[in-house]
Amino acid sequence: MKRTYLSLALALLLLACLPLTAAAHAVPDLTRTDGSITVTMRYQGKPVSGGSLTLYQVGEVGENDGNYAFVPVATLQNRIAEFADIHSPELAQTLAGYAKEKIVPAITTKTIGTDGTVTFSHLGVGLYLLVQQTAAKGYGKASPFLVSVPYLENDQYVYHVSSAPKTELEREVKPTQPPVYGDNLPQTGQLWWPVPVLLCVGLACIAAGLIRRRRTSDER
Repeated sequence: MKRTYLSLALALLLLACLPLTAAAHAVPDLTRTDGSITVTMRYQGKPVSGGSLTLYQVGEVGENDGNYAFVPVATLQNRIAEFADIHSPELAQTLAGYAKEKIVPAITTKTIGTDGTVTFSHLGVGLYLLVQQTAAKGYGKASPFLVSVPYLENDQYVYHVSSAPKTELEREVKPTQPPVYGDNLPQTGQLWWPVPVLLCVGLACIAAGLIRRRRTSDER
């Protein structure tokens, strides 16, 4: 009997050492439609205004045994079975190609404001692709990029997402302007008209020298 009580006491002691509650994991609210993506375009700390961005939804949230992950939308499922890495630039480029072929329909296109920002509002939960259709004057296009709504930060889901893609400054190469010479074209090649004049002047100088030399001889 004593051994039974001892075993029961040890079992209770082990149970007491275990955590009473398991840590709760954050769960995304799939019913929300108030998400947003704000994109800020800057170069060397200064806002870059102008140009446009087009928004596409390329992924939806799938759930498997309590685990959530993005899966391709229906129009992409026969081309991409699953997303291996949603942070991959190569994946964004591939999806941009499908968007260009209109396999994925565009949601909207917006112009970047004077403060260098543009916001896409009223978004449901999903994976979104942003493609810059036109760049600001003097700048290169930002590469296509993916943004998830929401994203997990400190074990909390954030539904208002900010993104700042890299912007490259293009070198504007201006053609060199030719020199202006008035209405006439600049003279090129060798000039021949002064040759006879110079020849005559030379002969005259020689003749004058001979005459002078002859007079000097006669005076002697």
